[in-house]
Amino acid sequence: MKTKSTILATLCWLFPLASALAASPQGTIPLDNAGRGEPGARSGPSTAPTVDSAAILVLDHMSDMIGSLSSVSYSLSVTHDVQDPDYGTIARFATHQVYMTGPDRMHVNSLSDKGHRGYWYNGNQVLYYSFTENNYGVMDAPGGTMAAIDDIHRRYGLDFPAADFFYPTFTDDLIAQSARIDYLGIVKLGGRECFRIVARGTNQTVQLWIANDATFLPAKFIITDHARANAQYQATFADWAMNPDLPTELYNFRPPPGASLIRILPSATTPEPVR
Repeated sequence: MKTKSTILATLCWLFPLASALAASPQGTIPLDNAGRGEPGARSGPSTAPTVDSAAILVLDHMSDMIGSLSSVSYSLSVTHDVQDPDYGTIARFATHQVYMTGPDRMHVNSLSDKGHRGYWYNGNQVLYYSFTENNYGVMDAPGGTMAAIDDIHRRYGLDFPAADFFYPTFTDDLIAQSARIDYLGIVKLGGRECFRIVARGTNQTVQLWIANDATFLPAKFIITDHARANAQYQATFADWAMNPDLPTELYNFRPPPGASLIRILPSATTPEPVR
């Protein structure tokens, strides 16, 4: 999946895509070991999943559109199931405001039942701040937003909201973990037309709603974890801004008066994941 950086490339995508979806709403193709049924197209798992060709067209176009952006902001409303020792499965809620510029700037502002938190990535460090407790910590991170997300997740267990959508390998990763991927047609979501796609694997099922408009941006997703009694993680996107002019200062954290510096240790002693 190569990103496209010109308006012309985007326009050229829209008309063939509409024709392909109309022509094969139920078309499925088994992937061979070389990729999507096309010799040498991309690596596939040893047991080839069955994928709907229309679903792959939509997913790739979404990834290409996101990959073409130089900056972006969006909000995310999340509901996810957790196991409570007293009540069993209960739902937790969170909202995130996300800002990203270029390959190495990110800010996440999060509100949840665990409090108000912020995360800043400036190209060298990820800074965590608890608005609720007025304390902050500093974590060194490699250059590049996606590399930093991977590193912070590996060392500290932090998950950043909807980060998977920003990996250029999004479609490949979804194929690798799925037994089948189906395109279920166009549905209404909050008064907006969306392509609906379902990817089912051994460990989880992923449902995706992607806007049926010029942007092809994700509108909602649900992840069902089969290994955790079908616990669900649901997230709805809103307020997408494509290539906004975001100030550099947005990504620089300055400790407020009286804020305490805390030491963030790997894994178990870190703040809970952003989600």
